[in-house]
Amino acid sequence: MKQTVLVLFLALLTTVATASNAKPRIIVMTDSEIDDRCSMAHLLLCSSSVDIAALIQTNSCFQRNGWSCQHWLERQIDHYAEVYDNLRKHDSDYPTPDYLRSVVFVGDEDASHLPTPPFRAADQTPGMMPQIDPTSWPETPGSRAIVRILLEDDPRPVNIQAWGGSNTAAKAFQVLKDEHPQDYLRAIGKVVMYNIWYQDGAGSYIERYHPEVMMLLSYHFHGTWDYGAQLFTGGFVNEWLHTGHGSLAADYVQDFISEGDSPSFFYSLDNGLRSYEHPSYGGWGGQFQKVPGTRNVWRDIDKGSYQRWTEYVLRDMMMRLTWCVTPEYSKCNHPPRIEIADGLDRTVRSGQLVTLQANVTDDNFIDLELQWRHRRAVREQKGVTHEQFISRESSRPQVLESTWWQYAEAGTCQQLVNLLKTAEPNTVTFIAPQVTEPQTLHFVFEVTDNNKVGLTSFARVIVTILP
Repeated sequence: MKQTVLVLFLALLTTVATASNAKPRIIVMTDSEIDDRCSMAHLLLCSSSVDIAALIQTNSCFQRNGWSCQHWLERQIDHYAEVYDNLRKHDSDYPTPDYLRSVVFVGDEDASHLPTPPFRAADQTPGMMPQIDPTSWPETPGSRAIVRILLEDDPRPVNIQAWGGSNTAAKAFQVLKDEHPQDYLRAIGKVVMYNIWYQDGAGSYIERYHPEVMMLLSYHFHGTWDYGAQLFTGGFVNEWLHTGHGSLAADYVQDFISEGDSPSFFYSLDNGLRSYEHPSYGGWGGQFQKVPGTRNVWRDIDKGSYQRWTEYVLRDMMMRLTWCVTPEYSKCNHPPRIEIADGLDRTVRSGQLVTLQANVTDDNFIDLELQWRHRRAVREQKGVTHEQFISRESSRPQVLESTWWQYAEAGTCQQLVNLLKTAEPNTVTFIAPQVTEPQTLHFVFEVTDNNKVGLTSFARVIVTILP
């Protein structure tokens, strides 16, 4: 019996590892608020790191009639088209503007499908009684798109992101259940739904009537990425978004970083942290824990699980904004590339010596003028001229800072291991702890280049320890 369990467990690991090699697939539902429009500009900058299946405009308890009539999303894609050729020079995975236009839909913007006020999104918690029944509602282009996408043969999870309300998804799930019963479980089982609060009545409905949907409920986007959470970023926005980086950057309508919905797509980015593989893994979009007493509902742990990554997110954004206005690959910085020896998933025995080794390649572009601009005051105090600074910095080796660290909160094994450096670069060893049942340890390798922007790349290795 134990041998059978072990075989099934290893088969599951293989399946997860295979799935993780494919780019995450996402559907966005946006109620078009001001911060949604900032989040959308950021998502388009990051669109090379996800597979966008649909962009659906909806309503919410905050924007009861929606804003698709303003065609703001279409204009943003037009502005994306203006910088697309430059972006493609730096990353060939950017989707074409025509493709993005083809996946824009209007979903549910009917205010009568929202709960009757007063309705406070922040007070909606898992396990509440459903307040809606979408059975009698008409289908929308957005709900039909969700049905079509989930019925496809593509086995990848579909990360549906509710930047606003989820009524459009609720209707799609009801149609799948009633009209496609033979495919319902296969289709609905793909869904991972990241909710920025429950901004209409769909959250409790989906929990009750479509429990196979994995529901992620974010509360701590508030105070980390939403209105007013990053008032200190006014200078950043002025320099990097509102000045000289193209019309897509200028679509960032706030004067400081204000992207209350961005954690939902941060969760799905293919950035090496693999956070989209499981809610408990943690990453730029926060870390989640199972809600007791629920079948498939997860809520975020705390603000810190978002804030620990903020600087990395903004530095990545700076890089992509520079790409927008720089057609030459050689004149821009790009993140270091990481390859992990022996793969991202390992299975070992208790007491075994484990070696983790990373190989790093980097075609780092050092922007000396940017470095001078940031260091000028200090250097001039020491009598260093611009010419001397450029000469000295040009001859410096392009050193990379790197480290391995244990992401203790993400693993099921609570023991901290002693990571020992070896003579080999970017290599550490440890002794696998003693366990009585299979448990996991998570390790992150991170490497930062020495450009002033300081781009960091990540790779997460999951080590499964067997007794």
